[in-house]
Order: sequence, then structure tokens, then C-alpha cells
Amino acid sequence: MMELRRLTLVNWHLFDVEDIEVQGNFGILGENRSGKSTILDMVQVVLSGASRQYLRLNAVAGDGGKGRSASKRTVLSYCLGTLGDGDVRRPETLTYIALGFEDKQGTRPPVTIGLAIEARQSEASETILGRFVCIGRLMTSADFTDKRADGTYAAHWDDVKVRAIAAVGPANFINHRDKAIDFVREYMRQLVPSMPNAEQSATSLLKAIVNAMTLNQGHSATEFVRRFILEENPIKIGELRSSIETYRGVSATIVTLREKLEALKEIRVQVSAFEESLHQKDLAEWLARRARWLASRADNRAIKQEIADARRFIDAEREDREIAEEGIKDAKQEILRLTKAIAAHAARSGRDQWLETFKSLTAEHDRLAREIDRRRRTAADLVGLIAGLDDADLVKAYCRQVALHDFDRTGLRDAERALRATALDITAKIETRRRAVAAQIVPLEKEIADLQKALEQSHQPGSSAYLSDVTKALVRRLESRGMDARPLCDLLEIVDPQWINAAEALLGRDREAVFVEHHHIQDATAVFRDGRREFIGASLVSLNKLAEFREAPLAGTFPTLFRTEDLDARAFLQRRYGNVRLALTLDHFNLPGRALMQDGLYDDGLVRSHRSVNPRDHKIGKSAQADHLRNLREDFIAKGESLSELQGKDRLLGRVVAALHSVAGSDADLLADMLDGINDCRMRKAEAQMRIDAIDAAGDDGLRDRLAAQEGFLGRKEAELRAIEERVRKYHIDAQAGERSLYSGEGTDGSTANLKIARSKYREFRKQYNYPEGAAAYRERLSRLRRSQSASPLSKVQLARSEAVAHRKLGHQSTDAAARAAERNRIAELETRQALHVYFNNAKFGVSSQVGPQSPLITDIKPWMNQLIEDIEGNELRRYEEKAREASERASVLFRGEFVNALNTRVSKMERDIEALNRSLKGHPFHHEIYAFHRTAEAEFQPILKIIEISRISDDALDALFKPDVPDDFPHKDTISAVEQLLEDPDKDVSQFEDYRNFYTFEIHMEDIRTKARTRWETRRNTGSGAEQQVPLSVAIGASLAAVYGSSDAHSGPRGMSPALFDEAFSKMDGKNQRAMMSFYADLGLQVVIAAPLEKKVAISGYMHTLVEIDRIGEQSSADTVYIRQRARDELLAMNPETLSDAEIIARMAAE
Repeated sequence: MMELRRLTLVNWHLFDVEDIEVQGNFGILGENRSGKSTILDMVQVVLSGASRQYLRLNAVAGDGGKGRSASKRTVLSYCLGTLGDGDVRRPETLTYIALGFEDKQGTRPPVTIGLAIEARQSEASETILGRFVCIGRLMTSADFTDKRADGTYAAHWDDVKVRAIAAVGPANFINHRDKAIDFVREYMRQLVPSMPNAEQSATSLLKAIVNAMTLNQGHSATEFVRRFILEENPIKIGELRSSIETYRGVSATIVTLREKLEALKEIRVQVSAFEESLHQKDLAEWLARRARWLASRADNRAIKQEIADARRFIDAEREDREIAEEGIKDAKQEILRLTKAIAAHAARSGRDQWLETFKSLTAEHDRLAREIDRRRRTAADLVGLIAGLDDADLVKAYCRQVALHDFDRTGLRDAERALRATALDITAKIETRRRAVAAQIVPLEKEIADLQKALEQSHQPGSSAYLSDVTKALVRRLESRGMDARPLCDLLEIVDPQWINAAEALLGRDREAVFVEHHHIQDATAVFRDGRREFIGASLVSLNKLAEFREAPLAGTFPTLFRTEDLDARAFLQRRYGNVRLALTLDHFNLPGRALMQDGLYDDGLVRSHRSVNPRDHKIGKSAQADHLRNLREDFIAKGESLSELQGKDRLLGRVVAALHSVAGSDADLLADMLDGINDCRMRKAEAQMRIDAIDAAGDDGLRDRLAAQEGFLGRKEAELRAIEERVRKYHIDAQAGERSLYSGEGTDGSTANLKIARSKYREFRKQYNYPEGAAAYRERLSRLRRSQSASPLSKVQLARSEAVAHRKLGHQSTDAAARAAERNRIAELETRQALHVYFNNAKFGVSSQVGPQSPLITDIKPWMNQLIEDIEGNELRRYEEKAREASERASVLFRGEFVNALNTRVSKMERDIEALNRSLKGHPFHHEIYAFHRTAEAEFQPILKIIEISRISDDALDALFKPDVPDDFPHKDTISAVEQLLEDPDKDVSQFEDYRNFYTFEIHMEDIRTKARTRWETRRNTGSGAEQQVPLSVAIGASLAAVYGSSDAHSGPRGMSPALFDEAFSKMDGKNQRAMMSFYADLGLQVVIAAPLEKKVAISGYMHTLVEIDRIGEQSSADTVYIRQRARDELLAMNPETLSDAEIIARMAAE
């Protein structure tokens, strides 16, 4: 094994000249800023040949190891000795740094590798003078310096080369100044014999070494593998990216063109709908105007025909009228002659005198019958009205006689005379009672009127029906002058219900004492004084005399019965009633001074009296005022019922008086006499009728029969004449109505003016539409309407009216159709304008200089739209589709050749690297667990990884990529479609495809070799301690280094170098885990180098063979080396309690 034995630094940061001799595992200890990381960075610079591609100087600076951006240190700053404030120790310098390796078995010559660097503050970067490999000599600082009298200085590079060549020979001193990778490959031949010295191997080596230095516990398994295990080897897909972007661009243009075409076609549909609705609207308006003209013409013809028919009928009725008038004239003459003959015959026979007698008797009989009936109804009414009268028996006797069907003339006459004798006295008594009832009605009506007025006022805002009229008048007068007038009862509430009656009674008229604001008291007093006659009984509080009575009332006094927020009201009670005691017993009441008891007994200090008030008149507080209003309503209802009852009595008594006057009037006939008189009239009427019948039976030579016949003839002729006149009148009315309609204004259908205007409007509109098409449509629609009409024969007028109705109905239908078409046209235009706005607002569709959203749709939009659709379908779309086909073929060829093959190669190498790492881990369990890395393809890259698998089986299968006509039975159609979708996605960054490491996620699995239980590190990482999170990555990075060095394989031939550099490693591990980790690294054959602070010295001393302590004094650092032998290491580990097991700790504690 080639072990690192010497670190040589000349002019490196704070080290001027230093040789650090080490053995085995060694630790670099020191305070912060002493130079620990400086030495690790020196080793990194030497091993990488100062290649900026791999350097990560002071990578863990800032507690996190965030990569190159975490530290500002450079090789130039190390050479110049740059300090924290920007100053430098060496403005210009020649720096030598070297690492010396020696075979532990001594079978191979030692090897020194190093760099010669020239640096100047004035230059932006350092100059590499040499990258050398010296075989056969462990070079020291003496080989790189010259000692002079004033000190030691760095030797010139040429001198150093001469000395080295002289010492080992030119074949064993190799210098690669220009390329760092050649330098690495050169020393790999000597120091890493198990690994081919190819460029790829050199890259892997440097990556593994640098990764160990920058490792921290913050990485996930995927981040760790991508950063520390796999090689950063991006695929060069510039041309593929360009092809895909071209294809995407063309595809996007095609999509835009198709969207544009779809939008234009949608607009075309809307324009067609607009044009169709406009055509339907124009046709419907044309039909409506034509229908109005034809309907007006048909109405005009019907009116003229009606006038002509009426005049013809009038002429026809004239002859019939003359005949009827002649017949009437003859009949009247004959009737006159017959009437005279009959009158002469009646005078000779006496019939006229008997007829006159019969009529007078009939009139007298009817008068008596009516009077008797009235007397009987009056008697019937008196039966129900005389109850309670003193002389009711006389009236009842009379009424019983009248009610009999067979009148007893003597009894009736006696009863009627008796009633007349006492009628005046009865009437006088009833009148007296009636006046008494009227005397009750008058005041009751006034009370009801007052109550009604109070109730009406209570519904008004600010009503106060509980106040007296004078108080309300005073309050209104004060409020009209702008004052806030408040009666005392509105300001108080009684707190103890048992004292309500006594409190209301004692306050009495003071309940309506009026309060105003203090600054209004003088004005209020003036108003009160001016109305001294109007406000008699009202009171106004003198507020200027209450100032000294604002203290709280004494307990047990009258003012404590009240609750108020008004200070003036409280002062008024205190001033007026403050010394009135509330006495609950007579003993208390009898004490000297004023006192009041709950029953109203009051002692004013001199006189005792009872104070009381009707509960209906309580006024204090909202509850009492509400009760007062309710009492008013109850009184109004009760008094109204009493008034109705009294008015009923008054009406009853009036009817009794009227009935008595009609029955017992002094100038009235007796009912018995009227009954005798009506019987006499019946007998005399019968005799007169017999005389008349006898005369009529003797005959009049047929005069009356002839008279009756003539009167019948006259009636028929007069009826005939009336019918003729009625018909003529109707015909005149029809003719006049027709003439009025004919010569009326344009608003009358069929008038001359209406026909003229309808004809002119139709003529104006006729040329605006295709006449043959419109006339054909009109005939077809009118024919349908005529078929629906009745088929019975019609007169000329009816036929014209029917035609007018058909035309007018067609006109109405056309008007409605025009309105519907206009609405459709409006909606179509709005939708078209909206679609045009959307189209022109779409930046992808471009801007047109020819039309806009508000351009005329038919004349401008339609030709522009049709031309644009034709251009897209016939030219642009085809051209871009051809470009897309060419771009897809080019992308397909490049994807297969440039990308798939390169990705396949890298994925294969990744698989080999992961397998090698897992093999290394499998043979070296940690804590009885075997670690292994597993990979999972990223979901978004699954199609591309499947393409790689397909390409391994059949390269021809990729020919279907970007082909539009892939058959449905093609076995890889879904994969090809998924890849196309992924590559065509405009939101997908193609540059992600360059790094093959992005295609997989990784996980660390731990398998217990004893129980075979498996655990995922991600699960342990989320829930475990810091050590559980740090151990798997430390194990993995160790295995990675061992795989690169080949140190873990005992059968790989001679072993080379195996340094494992860690900056502040194992910070989260306890002693047990540290010991296990160091044992694990020893099994892997690694030489562990750890940089740690001084406080970690005890923790690492048990594992280190050498301790290098860095000491900084001022601006210069130096190194002291301590070698720890095996016995010392064992003792240190034994002394460290962190390395003891639980059982050992318990045993030691028991021993103590």
C-alpha cells in the first residue's frame, strides 16, 4: 500500500516552509482559522493538479458545505497568503506544495507528486509552472528552497527540476505543466495501479476524493448519488435541442394556425347566422309592408262595397215605406169613424155613466183596503212595542181585535174608542221617557267624541293622551318655540309597586308639572305668563330654585320611591317631598313631621287626610301611561255600547208614538167604519159591472169588432213601417260609417289615406328586396292562410273583409317574424363582434390592417374572413406542416443517434458504477448491516428510459418517432406517443435531458445480516438521530473511495494510495459509531485523514496514528506532529466512556 507520509508546503497561505511527516491515519487539529482546512485544501489542490473543474476549496465553510459558492478561497489567495481583511502576506510568490507516498512493505519506490505555482497580486489568477511526479524520492522542503544568510527562500523552478532530475534521473521525473488531467493520469500509474489511467478513471478518482471532503449529512440519497457517486458527464444535445425547438416552434405555429382557422370558421358560422337572420328580417319586413298594403286595399274595397250596398238597400226600402204609410193612413181614418159610431151608441145606451161609476167605486175600494192594511200592520207593531207601558192592556185589547180574521165590529169599535180616549195620556208618558233617554244620549255622545279624539291623538308621534288638555297645550306651545318640554310623569318610574297608588295620589297635579332646559326657563316663563288664561290648571317648574337640592335622598323618604335619569326631576322631588317619611306602621306614621302610608293616609305635619286617585288615571312611568291608553280604549268601547243601547230605546219609543198617532188620531176614521165602507163598495162595484155587462150583451151592430180589426191592421202596418225605418236607419248608419272610415285619417284600416300611405311605404321598400322571391313567398304563405278559412260562399263585402283579415294576419305574422329575426340578428351580431374581439385580442393571431371588431360584417368581415380561411387551408397550413414533418424527421434522427446512444452509454456506466459500489458495500457490513443503492426511474422520464430499452431490442422501432400514421397494433405506440408528448411540451426544458443523473432517483437500503430485515434510509433519515442520518452517507462515500482505489479488493494486485480526506467528519456520531466507522474504513483499506477542532482531540486520538497540531501565531502557522502507537491508542479508547458498551459502564460503576 502506498501510504501518504509527507506533506510539504512552501509559501502556502500562512505556512512559509513546512514538512509534515505522518503515518497511517492522521488527524489535523487546531483552533478555528488556524489553518486546518488550509492543509486539506493543499492536498486537494495537489491531487487535482489545481484543476478548477474539480476544486472545492474549504467546502464545508459556513456549516453546510454548500459547494463552490460557500467559500471565496482560491489557489491564488492561498499562494499570496490573503488575510481576512483582504491584505496579503506575499504580493508575489513562488509556491511549492507536494505529497510524498511510500510503500509500507518497501517493495516499491517512494513517489512525490506536487505543484510549482507562481502568483502575483496584480494578476487575476495563478500560473502553474509545473505539475510533477517524482519516482524514487520523498522530496522535502529543502528540495524546493534555498538557504541564504538572511533566511530561507523558495528556489527557482528550473533549479528545482535540475536537482530532482539529478537525484532520480530524467525518466523518473515527469512534468505535465499544461494539462491537469495528464498529471493525474501520470501519478495514477504509480499510486493507483488497480485502476486504468484513462481520463474517465482520473475524473472518477478526483470526484471521489473531493466528494469525501465536501460530504455533510444534509443530502438525500438521490442528491448524494448524483453529486458524489455518478460522474458529471452531460450529453451534448445542442443540435437535438435546436431541432426539437424548431419542431416545437413549427408545431406551435401549426397549433396557432389551426386555432386561428377554428376561430375563423366559428366566426364564419356566426357571420352566416347574422347574414341569414338579416335576410329573414328583410324578407319578413318586405312581407309585412306588402301585407299591410294589400290588407288596406282589401279593407278599402270592403268599405266602398258596404257603402254601395247600403245605398242600394235604402233605395229598395223607399217603395215599401210608401205602401206602409198609405195603409196606416187609411186605417187611422177608419178607426176614427168607428170610434165616433161606438161613442154615439154608448151615449144612447147609458154605458158611459155606469162605467164612470164603476171606476170611482174601484178607486174608493182600493183606498180603504190600503188604509185597513196599514192599520193592521201598525197594530201588529204595537204588540211588540207596548211591553212595560202602564196602559198596555188597552193597547193589547185593540191589537187583538185587529188581528182577528173575522172582525167583531162592535168589539173592535169599543176597543178603538177606549184607546182613543187614553191615547193622549199614553203618548205624553212615552214622550217623557223619550226625553229622559235623549238627555242621557247627549253627554254620552260628547264623552265618546272626546275619547275618540284622545285615541286618534294617541296614534300621532309624541302623543300624550294621559295629560290634561291644558298641559298638552302648554307642552305644544313650548315645543313650537324650540324648547324641550317634559312633564314630570314622563321622567319618573316608580320602583316599588306597593306604593303606586299612594305616590300617584300624593303627587296629584304635580305629575303634570312641566320641565324645560335651564337656559330656556326665562323664555318658558314668558310664554306661560302670556297664556295665563289659556293655561289655567297647568304648572311650570322653577328650575332656578332646585340647585341646592341635588343631593341623594335619604333612605325611607318619599323621593326614594322613584327612579329617574333627570337631575332636575330628582331635585324637584327632593325640594317638594324630601322630608315626607314612608310609614309602614301607625307608630311610625305618628312620629313628628310629614308622613305617608301605603293606603294613602297622609300627614302634612299639621293636617291628616286621605289621598287617592282612580287607578285608571295613573300617569307616572311608561307602564302606567300604557295602562291609561288601554283604559281609554276600554272606556270608548263601553260607552259606545251604552250609547247604542240608549239610541235603540229612543228609536223604539219614537215608533210607539208614531203608531199611537196613526191609530188614535182625532181626525182618523174608525177601523170598524172603514170595514163597513169597504163592504159597501164591493156591493156597488158588482152592481155597476152587471149593468155594463148587460149593455154590452145587447150589442152594437159589430162596431167594436170592426174597430178591433182596424186597430190590429194599424198595429201591423206601424210595426212594418218601424221595421222599414229601422232597416233604413241601419243602412244610413252603415253608409255614414263607411264614408267616415273611407275619408278618415291614416290610422283607420281601409281609409283612402291609410291605403295611400301603405302603398307608398310598400313602393319605397319594394325595390330593397328581390321581388320574385318575395312575391313567391307571399303567395305561398297567403295560400296556407286561405286554406285554413271557411269554404262557405261569401258576399262581396265578406270576401273583401276575409281577404283583408288574411293579409293582415299575414302582416302580423311577418311583423312578429321580423322582430324575432331582428333579435336573432342582434344576438348574432353581438356574438360575432365578441368573437372578433376575442380573435383580435389574441396576440397569436396577429393584427389586421384591413378590418377590426367593429367593421361591417357583410361587406368587410366576410370577404376578409373567407380569403384568410382559403389562405390558411390552401397555403400556410400546408407549408408549416411540411416544415414540421422535416423538423420531426431531423429530431427523430438526432434523438436516436445523438441522444439515445449517448444516454444508453451513460446509463450503462451508471449501472456498472452502482453495481461496483454495491459489491464494495456487500463485502463490508457496518453494524451488521449491508448497505446497497437502488435506483428508480423518474416518472417524467419513464418514456425516454423505455425508449432506451426498446433501442436495445430493436433500433427500427424508433423510426415511428414523430410519425403521424403509427398503426394501432404497433407494440410501442404508447411509449412513442409519450416521448413525443414530452418532447413537444413547450413548458418542458429540454436542457434537463442533458444530465443523465436526472433520470433516476436513488435510495439506500440496509439489510441486517442476522435477521435479514430491510430498512430504507429515507425512513430512518426522517425519524432517526443525527448519527443515523450521517452514517449511511459516510459508509457510502467510504465504499466509493475504496471502489476507486481498489483498496477493498484483496485480490486486485498491489495496492496503491487510499487517502480519505474528511473535514470535520463524524460530527454527529458518538464514540461507538466513530469506532465502528474507523473499523469499517480500515477494512476498506483507506488511510483516513480528518481535520477537526482541538476539542475533538480526545475523541479521535484513539483512532489516529498521527496527530498534526496546527498553531497560529499572528499571521503565521506552524505544525507539530505527534505519533500515537498502538498501545496508546488502545488505552485512549479504553479511557473514553463513549466507546464503552452499556454492560461495561454498569460493571465499572459497580466496581467503583
